[in-house]
Amino acid sequence: MKRIRLVTHREVVKKYLKDERFKKSYEEELEELRIVHALIRLRERKGLTQAALARRMHVSQPFVAKLESGHIRNFNLETLVKVAIALDSELEVRFRPHTARAA
Repeated sequence: MKRIRLVTHREVVKKYLKDERFKKSYEEELEELRIVHALIRLRERKGLTQAALARRMHVSQPFVAKLESGHIRNFNLETLVKVAIALDSELEVRFRPHTARAA
């Protein structure tokens, strides 16, 4: 029987990152996920449920759930400001050069 070589996620991503269109989409998605992850961590550190955050933002709990799941595409600065205010936090937007990242 022929042996099948398993391929790791890193190997697959490294291969696909050679394609510039894939790389651009991958990096955009990664940045969005970082924002979502930071939002969830902060909400949890503040001891708030999605429903409590929704009330503070004057939106529905399903909206917060979609925001945290990444299902709201291209959320805007106004939404991020609402989140920051509702979490009694400062919104900081920074641009910095990319550093070499391992795939």
